[in-house]
Amino acid sequence: MMTRLLLLSFMALLMSCATPSAGRSAEGADDRIARVLAHVIANPVEPQPVGLHPVQQGQTFSRHFNISRSARAYLQLMTDPSKDAESARFLDEVAQYYIDNPEEIPDPDSTYWAGEYHAAALAKFGTNGSVRPSAIPRDVEVKLLTYMASYVKYWSRLDRYEFSLSHQTYYYWNSENHWWQEIVTSWGYLLALKNDPEFSTMVLPSGLGLQAHYDATVDYMKAHMRQRARKGFFLEISSGGYAGRMHNMYFMIDEISPDPELRRLARLSLDLWWTFWAEEQIVGERGGGKVRHRGLRGLLPNTEAHMTDVWYYHGAGTRDMDYVRDVTGPSMALAMDYIRLLSAYRPPDFVTEILRDRETAQPYAVVQRRLGRSAGQDENGPPEILNEVRTVFDRESIPRYSFYDLEESDVLKYSWVSPSFVLGTNMRPPHDVRAWAAGSAQSWWHGLLLQHPGTPYPQRVVPTVIYDRDSMGEQYAIQSRGSFMTRKLNDAWSPNRDNSRLPMGVFISDGLRRHTSLEGDFIFIDSPTTWVAVRAAGGVFAPANDVLEPRHSRAGTFYGLSDDTMPVIIEAAERSDYPSFEAFKNAARAAALRQSDGAYHYESLSGDTLSMFDDRARPTINGTAIDYTPDVAYQSRYVLSQWDSGVVTVAVNGNRHVLDFMGPE
Repeated sequence: MMTRLLLLSFMALLMSCATPSAGRSAEGADDRIARVLAHVIANPVEPQPVGLHPVQQGQTFSRHFNISRSARAYLQLMTDPSKDAESARFLDEVAQYYIDNPEEIPDPDSTYWAGEYHAAALAKFGTNGSVRPSAIPRDVEVKLLTYMASYVKYWSRLDRYEFSLSHQTYYYWNSENHWWQEIVTSWGYLLALKNDPEFSTMVLPSGLGLQAHYDATVDYMKAHMRQRARKGFFLEISSGGYAGRMHNMYFMIDEISPDPELRRLARLSLDLWWTFWAEEQIVGERGGGKVRHRGLRGLLPNTEAHMTDVWYYHGAGTRDMDYVRDVTGPSMALAMDYIRLLSAYRPPDFVTEILRDRETAQPYAVVQRRLGRSAGQDENGPPEILNEVRTVFDRESIPRYSFYDLEESDVLKYSWVSPSFVLGTNMRPPHDVRAWAAGSAQSWWHGLLLQHPGTPYPQRVVPTVIYDRDSMGEQYAIQSRGSFMTRKLNDAWSPNRDNSRLPMGVFISDGLRRHTSLEGDFIFIDSPTTWVAVRAAGGVFAPANDVLEPRHSRAGTFYGLSDDTMPVIIEAAERSDYPSFEAFKNAARAAALRQSDGAYHYESLSGDTLSMFDDRARPTINGTAIDYTPDVAYQSRYVLSQWDSGVVTVAVNGNRHVLDFMGPE
């Protein structure tokens, strides 16, 4: 009863704190979130032991130990004061572990994966907490601050920020989400340390004090958020998993930042992400080109971590209350959501307006200029970074930093969106695989998502190579409206990884099996919402589920190509576009495909001629090479922004909403 009363009072407070600009975007969002909160309060994540790294053999792995205790402590501090002693004990255990094992602090797979909970807990429940001061006992607070001091001595590196700013923030080490977690966690820890009398005079290895590091970190974070809005948004393009870690850092900023401009930029970043999702989603899942969709997760339904938030806010997707109840055991899936569930943030109302307008809108294109091409190396950076290597990709050692080419970015995200399907890709030239920065080329996904009655998630038609954990830059594509052509690249991207050995074909999900017919070099799909033709430009298709893992073969059928160096073509159409399925099939068969002198010219059902070339020249549409670097950053039915402007206009139902990332300091 006590927990229920606390939850109700907390939700009333949370709803009263919501500002008009963060107005609730979907009726029932607060109710859904309250139900999930009630469930996780009654069934909190269980503390997990320190284990071994799932990939790096023999390496200690403390991430789940850290998250399970830190997230649970924050949840209980926010909702149930009767458990303050237990919450403090969990935080004490985490701090003591890293104090006793300082070699774990530099591990990018463990420490900052719960940084939002440590910083927010002290900001709200420490000695000078904004919610319940001293709910965390002083001895535990000091222990946490001692751990935080060790963390920032290693991770708060102003030379790295300065070097990144010399590349307009498009330098980072490791990967984008790690970089952002590292920096924002440092910011949260610096905030706690500089405001505590026992630690405020601390000097970091740079010779500077906490305030100087804090101020420089704030400046960098503002520049980073503005630059992402100005130049195509996240570098990990539409990642279904890693975007969640970026989001949690924004939520931390929104929860505890004393700087209103920093908080405003964090909220605008979340607003922009939800806008992009809304214009490109189908049944809750985001369509179009994606990267870092690791382990072939894009072949399976309900695998994108952000889909839990989709249900929280919009009641869409299958990560609903049934899913929440099924999350048991050592899973960190819900624990990572606690800071979002406990936040007053809601996507803006215009996101819901886009979702409603989409139901009857005419098909439209989503075009976004994105960064992906590597700028090579800059040897002027901090020596200890430039000389550092890491073991990746079957133990190949490579430098641990990434630079992006800001002028020849060479990625054009393109989707064709209708009420019943989304077909899309990241169009890019067929450069050698090493021309790409890994964070924008790893574990590529593109293809078709479509609504299908009787299934609560979208069905999919995915041109793909079959790999185990990761692939790299193994396809390139060209698209105009509902007409799409892709081709495999046989590059070797490490000594032990050769794309030519990866089988290429098309995966069609299970719900479409009875609607699918294989007719030699064509696969036709007569779905209840969308007509689809898949064509092999050379050779024929054949079922080849023997190359799949069992979980993938249960989810659909992989049709391998007899010659997987040839292009694959997809045509998708609304059923109303043709008088009958036979008429659609006849049109697809009649579409001219000419192969001569190392060129493939396809006269598509969209009316444009799509061309690819054996010599790896840039693909063309109607004889004109694709412009991968247009003047616009974002352009669609709903969103418009000029490249590098930082001012994004969202228009729906005759109303304009401006997301101005370049507003006043």
